[in-house]
Amino acid sequence: MHRILLIDDDLNVLSALRRELQGDYAVEAFDDPHQALQRCRESGLDLAIVDYQMPVMNGVEFLKQFVGLQPDAVAVMLSGEADFGAIAGTINEAHIHSFIGKPWDSAELAATLAEGLVHREQLLESRRLAEACRKQKPWVGARDPDKLYQVLVVDDEANILSALARDLTMRGGYADIQMALLRQTDPGFSAPQRDFRFNVVTATSPFQALERARQTSYDVVISDYLMPEMDGLSFLEAFREIQPDAARILLSGHADKKVLVKAINGSKIFGYIGKPWHEYTLRNIVAQAIVHHELLRENRRLAKMLE
Repeated sequence: MHRILLIDDDLNVLSALRRELQGDYAVEAFDDPHQALQRCRESGLDLAIVDYQMPVMNGVEFLKQFVGLQPDAVAVMLSGEADFGAIAGTINEAHIHSFIGKPWDSAELAATLAEGLVHREQLLESRRLAEACRKQKPWVGARDPDKLYQVLVVDDEANILSALARDLTMRGGYADIQMALLRQTDPGFSAPQRDFRFNVVTATSPFQALERARQTSYDVVISDYLMPEMDGLSFLEAFREIQPDAARILLSGHADKKVLVKAINGSKIFGYIGKPWHEYTLRNIVAQAIVHHELLRENRRLAKMLE
C-alpha cells in the first residue's frame, strides 16, 4: 500500500483528507511541519500533500527540505487559487508535481494522487533503464521543441467543445506555472521548449471520433463521461484499441472516484478533468499526459536497447 504524508495546520482539513484517503492508502497526518520532517527522516514515503499557507513554515519551505529527505516521493501542493502567483517562482526549488485547489473535488483529488503515483513508478523505471543503457552505449532523448501536439476532444455539447478548444489553444496567465511543473514531471524537459502547442480537433459523436482515429494520429484524446451514444470510459477503451500510445483523459462533472482510480491504475486513462474546469488544470493535465506517454515510449525504447 502506498504511503502518503499529509501536512496542514488546520485539523479539520487533515480530518477531511484522511477520510478521503484512508482505506486506499497508508496515511500519516501532521499539523506541525517540523514533526512531519522528523517523520520523513525515519521512514520512506511515496507522496506528500502539503498545505501552502501554514504559520510555522509554509508549504514551499517544507518541500525544499522534504525533497532532500525523500527525493523519489511525489509532492502535491494544497492551495487556494490566490496562492498560485506566490508559488509560481518556487515550483522548481520545491519540486512540486501538481496542485490541488481548496476546496477540492473528491474525484480530482483521487485522480491526481493515482496519476502522480503511477508516473512516479515510470520515472523510477526510466532511471533504472537509462542507467543500464549508459553502461552499454550512450543515448540521447529529446523532444522536438516545435512540435504541434494533436488533441481530439469528444463531447456531445458543442459549447463545451468550443470552450475546451479555446482554453487549450490560448496561452493564458498560468502558462509559466505549467512549464515549471513540467520540469519536475519530466527529467528530460528541455529549456528551449517554452510551451506546449496544441491543435485541437473536436467531435460531438464518439463513433465519429473513432472513425477519425482510424485516419489520423493523435497525441491526446479527451472524452466526456456522459454521452448518449457511448459512455466515456467505453469510448476511451475503444480508442485505445486503435491508438494505444495516445494519452486518454476523462472529462466529467459526475465521476465516481473509485472508478477513476481503477481506470488510471489499469492504464485505461491517464487522468481526469472535472466540470467546470480551471484553465490551469486543463492545460497542465494535458501537458503532463503527453510527458507521461512520451516517457512510456522512451522506456520501451530503452528496454529494447537492453535486449
